[in-house]
Amino acid sequence: MSRRQIILVALVLVVVGGLGYAGLRTEYHRAKDQRDLADLTRSSPWPREHLLIPDGVTRPGTVGWLDHGGLDIAYPLRTADGRAVPVLWRLRVPQPATGLPDGVHCDTPRVRTCTDLAGGSTLVVTHDSDNSDPSTALYRKDGSRVRAIEVQGPDPVGVDDLSAALSSVHPPSDAELLDLLRRDGYQTDWS
Repeated sequence: MSRRQIILVALVLVVVGGLGYAGLRTEYHRAKDQRDLADLTRSSPWPREHLLIPDGVTRPGTVGWLDHGGLDIAYPLRTADGRAVPVLWRLRVPQPATGLPDGVHCDTPRVRTCTDLAGGSTLVVTHDSDNSDPSTALYRKDGSRVRAIEVQGPDPVGVDDLSAALSSVHPPSDAELLDLLRRDGYQTDWS
């Protein structure tokens, strides 16, 4: 075999080996993503296809948590006047009696002021008290779920901006869920 043929055979082996390795790596990452997604969504009270997230939420600085009570997403909400206000967007299991998420109630007017906005929406303003920081939240009943968005602190956000964030939603893709829920360094037990 001539030197040229040996080099050609070696080159073909390197190319075929590289392509095979790239294919195996791609398959490994796809399988790992599926395992991670199954692990991260295992405690959800709803199947993945019933989850919702706000439109345009997957951007830097956005994080999410999913547990037996529902989905929480912290992200900067763009208001109509161009500000980016940190909010907590939630898709939660409602309490049977009130339709609000667990821990939210309107029983103490000194602590919370609740306003029924009709159409299943409730505006809840939490006043600065001994056990609560001031906040404004909008809750909307959604069948077996309640959608909520909350602004902590004194930064005012209008009801229209909050309502738009609750209305402009979509079912997340697997990639969006992974981007929201998987933290740097996350590993399943079998990774």
